[in-house]
Amino acid sequence: MHIIIIGAGDVGRELARRLSAKQQEIVVVDRDPQKVKQLSQELDLPVITGNGANLEVLHKANISKARMLIAVTESDEINIIACMLAKTMGMKYTVARIRNPESAGDIDIDTRGLIQAQVGIDVIISPEKAVAQEIAKAIHWPEASEVEYYADGRVMLMAVYLAALAESEQQPLQDFALPAGCSVVGLMKTDGKFILPEADTMLSGGDKVYLAGRVAAVGKAGRMLHGSKTSIKRVIILGGGLIGYTLASILEGEKEHSYTVKIIEKDEKRVDELNRKLGKSIVLQGDGSDISYFNEEEIAEADVLVAATGDDRTNMVASVMGLKRGVAKVISEVTRIGYGPIYEAIGITDTINPHLITASRILKFSRGEDVLVLDLLKDEVAESMELVLPAGAEVLGKNITQAGFPKGLRVAAIVRDDEVIIPDDDITLTAGDHLIIFAVPKVCSRLGSYFVCE
Repeated sequence: MHIIIIGAGDVGRELARRLSAKQQEIVVVDRDPQKVKQLSQELDLPVITGNGANLEVLHKANISKARMLIAVTESDEINIIACMLAKTMGMKYTVARIRNPESAGDIDIDTRGLIQAQVGIDVIISPEKAVAQEIAKAIHWPEASEVEYYADGRVMLMAVYLAALAESEQQPLQDFALPAGCSVVGLMKTDGKFILPEADTMLSGGDKVYLAGRVAAVGKAGRMLHGSKTSIKRVIILGGGLIGYTLASILEGEKEHSYTVKIIEKDEKRVDELNRKLGKSIVLQGDGSDISYFNEEEIAEADVLVAATGDDRTNMVASVMGLKRGVAKVISEVTRIGYGPIYEAIGITDTINPHLITASRILKFSRGEDVLVLDLLKDEVAESMELVLPAGAEVLGKNITQAGFPKGLRVAAIVRDDEVIIPDDDITLTAGDHLIIFAVPKVCSRLGSYFVCE
């Protein structure tokens, strides 16, 4: 597929890297000559200097041949105009990153239909809102390091770190009495090696275990493997930007949980604005990286500390302070893709990267209409996705064994007629099945040969 990416920032660069690795034909457009030079040196693909909202530039990018345009510049207006122009020229799919919801009206993210009729954008992605949703999931499941939902919330993928084993240093997977309705689909060993485990695979304390299945079963299994259950009541959010505000709104609207939410924001006008917008949360003015302010606010009494100030240095300092004061769960926003290892090196393991989340949500639409959800794992060692098995697919009518799936692919769950099935090798695949797929990157580009119509 010929895809035009407008914007060579972190998101555009990540998309170009991943899509070109999947054998897609990519052209990148950016008006910053330095970014163009840097990207052209990093990746072997065409990069054009120019404004992506300009017709002449779009023609240079061979827009008549393209089937998708992805606009991810720092300017909402350029992203919207580029998509509108592309639609007038017959573009099949358009995707725009919109940071300020007011730029495109009161439109929810990842929405189709009406948006296309209104402004020519098939999919709108708000990175900040997406990050807030991810953090909310992490607060809801505090034992987990990653959580993803599929099949309208009926299937969950969860990653947890295995607690130290009491009886021995290692134990085979088959010896863990996991609840019915879930299975282990992936394993990141403490030495960094990632595998799709078998029944006799040995597990050690500190391994990162990926579970998939029914929500209740996965939650129970996660708590069992993690070795503890964390009760979350008090949440402190550092930063009252769009991430902090959206997160507080989500937590205020939780029906199953009652959270006490406190936001610390350094801008006085923003504090007043948030106090008007939010009904239950407490909003205070202060500098989240100031040590004396931390003591004053008794951060140690918080169950969760969220650092979402928009600045990596401030987020790091605040997160380290929270960890030293014994906060049970510290979650930090990572504003630059390359900073992830730095956070991990100083002990901050629960991180959320807006660029990777945005790239993940956009990548889904490059897969085709049968892929409903696609997620990149935090360690980038595998992808998980939900797809609908179409009539005429190569594997239709075959069982798991007969399908001949490659070694790096696992069908984690099947949703059929509202029933969640943890498949064995003998289950037959039928048209309309919602398949939850767990696969390593080297086999992801070959999925079409199994799940796409002949």
